Amino acid sequence: MIFTSTLFFVFFLIVYVLYWSWDSRKYREWILLIASLVFYASWNPPFLLHLLGIVFLNYLFLKPIAKTKSKKLLTIIVLIDLINLGIFKYFYFVSDNLFYATNLSLFNTSTFSFRIILPLAISFYTFQVMAFVIDVYRGKVEELPNFFHFTLFLLFFPQLVAGPIMRAKDFFPRLENLRIHKTAIFTGLFLIGLGACKKILIADNLGGLIDPVFLRPREYGSGSLLLATIGFTWQVYSDFSGYTDVAKGCALLFGFNIPRNFNAPFFSKNIHELWRKWHITLGTWLKDYIYIPLGGSRGSEARTNINQTITFALGGLWHGANWTFLAWGLSHGLFLFVERTFERKGIKILPETGKFFTGIRIFWTYSLFTLAGVFFRTINISDSFYFFESWFCHIRPEQANTLSFNLVIPYIIGGFIFHSAEAPTHYPLWFQRNRTKLLLAFLFIGALIFGNYAGKGQDFIYFAF
Repeated sequence: MIFTSTLFFVFFLIVYVLYWSWDSRKYREWILLIASLVFYASWNPPFLLHLLGIVFLNYLFLKPIAKTKSKKLLTIIVLIDLINLGIFKYFYFVSDNLFYATNLSLFNTSTFSFRIILPLAISFYTFQVMAFVIDVYRGKVEELPNFFHFTLFLLFFPQLVAGPIMRAKDFFPRLENLRIHKTAIFTGLFLIGLGACKKILIADNLGGLIDPVFLRPREYGSGSLLLATIGFTWQVYSDFSGYTDVAKGCALLFGFNIPRNFNAPFFSKNIHELWRKWHITLGTWLKDYIYIPLGGSRGSEARTNINQTITFALGGLWHGANWTFLAWGLSHGLFLFVERTFERKGIKILPETGKFFTGIRIFWTYSLFTLAGVFFRTINISDSFYFFESWFCHIRPEQANTLSFNLVIPYIIGGFIFHSAEAPTHYPLWFQRNRTKLLLAFLFIGALIFGNYAGKGQDFIYFAF
């Protein structure tokens, strides 16, 4: 059930009406849980049972871990969660690489009589449940939820499929007072409209233009490859931030304020800052549960760099079972290593003051992120290096297949405009006074645009993770 589909709109409307029809907190909780079960089952009913099994298994460990603070128990349940993730997400990656290295038929997946299907949202719910269990062990969860509330926390349908990755503090306090304010209604509707615009108008249309380039890069010239790479940056931003806007908007309409996941990341002046504004909940998860436990920055400079590299390598692999994702994570680890080294040695290439130099630093950071995106989007490492070779070693002229500059640029500009809307901390007074009229006009215009210019309704990119 895609957020931008008519089916989801009808589903959400029915759930919303039923949810606020009664004042009973328990009734509303049951409506949310049933809706979340239906939402996940609409993809694949058998995997709903698998997800509930993982939830139940983790719940069994909560009280013993909270009572005994047993690191052994914590290790057991975390390993179970990781094995579950590994079997479904990395089985073929490991087997194929072992077959390539050993040529043993034992690892030849093409001869297997079974096929493993990747459960929807497995990466997100695995990280969320692991964070909760670890926080219980660390004593950060003051009161353990019952199984009903624990299940609702992990299956809450607005953010179930692609985050944001919630912590206990983001959800359970709101259960005590499920009410909605007028401001939350305005904000929620605005975010839903904004997210749908990003997805349907920008991401889907950009995807239709640039997907053929990444599918057959050797049929395009260097200019088309560069334009497709820039386009992908705005596609993945519009797609993922659009999803989280809709998720946050839907949650607000139910009375929940889930975490923000994007904060105008392409206005960042360095990669460190960008990772505080891009996929914020994943970045904080990696810091809290991998980087800091590895030692963080408490050891030597060399150890700190190793910890940082491991963190980003695992963050890359979290996105997908492919060497390209590992390369993407390592490239960001390298960028951060260089930035940290320059900072430690006091090396300043540009002055830190002045709008001109700030603009250069922003453009440089954006360029690094965009170039690393080649690894994220290409099918294999060979294709990744073909892109770089076409730009830095052998400029290739345009061929019969050419990506149209005039078609792609308007969507990139549109993505930039939506991205800029995240930056202001305060909006003009006239906006505040006329927000009802502006919101209605925005939703009306959005509905007209969707009906006339919307693409084919592609899946969200992060549904694959």
